[in-house]
Amino acid sequence: RAVKRQVSGTQGAGAPDEEEVRLLALIVKSSHSDDTECKKKLEEYCKALTDAKLKLKNVHNKLKDFCGNGNEEKKCKGLKDKVKAKCTEFKGKLGKNLASPSDKDCKENERQCLFLEG
Repeated sequence: RAVKRQVSGTQGAGAPDEEEVRLLALIVKSSHSDDTECKKKLEEYCKALTDAKLKLKNVHNKLKDFCGNGNEEKKCKGLKDKVKAKCTEFKGKLGKNLASPSDKDCKENERQCLFLEG
């Protein structure tokens, strides 16, 4: 299931696209750590969308870059490191917030927690 999330702020040149990493991680789930399994899951997902007669750009604009033309392999390459980096960064941030939690912290961290559950 594809989940569209808005990412605030702009991405620096060369910085991984946070929205893309989140979307890929949600699609391939635990297969993000194995490039071959990731590619297989992404191909299955793209095929399911195509079989359902859905236009990829209408489901999510990023999907048109994920499917076909060997893009599955390109998108999965290095995904493990990107996901691990996001998790490590968030773990540190969350540890600081747990020392003195507030409602504001919960709202800010909710999206990241959903990502980690995926």
